[in-house]
Amino acid sequence: MKILLDTNITVDILSNREPFCEASVACYENALLRGDKIYISTVSVADVMYLTRKHFADKTEQFKTVFDFIRTIKIAKVSQKDLFFAFSGRMSDFEDAVQAFCAKRHGVKYIITRNVKDYKLSPVMAIEPADFIKLFGNKN
Repeated sequence: MKILLDTNITVDILSNREPFCEASVACYENALLRGDKIYISTVSVADVMYLTRKHFADKTEQFKTVFDFIRTIKIAKVSQKDLFFAFSGRMSDFEDAVQAFCAKRHGVKYIITRNVKDYKLSPVMAIEPADFIKLFGNKN
């Protein structure tokens, strides 16, 4: 199965953001153990670098941590078409719309996020980490 981690989940994982990191890490590890294809979008990579910069001691530590994480997943490239769909206004949050349409184009089944409400009009179902684990079992 293909899943896409929303930016907030990736930041939770990489910065041990409380109280969210436990469920986010468990979801990520469970998906790895299941052999799921885990994606983040190219937009998320830039956002994650910006949002986690203060969490790390220095840029070298941040680069290594994010790079090591990225090596375990796939990158879903955002296309011009994804951006055009996001500009259509079907979804109120532009960044989430980019994620949703990119996920759809890559054949993703679930977007793992903590803000499911913003994905109500998404073409791909959004689900919280704890609910993903309930659906697919915790293999940890």
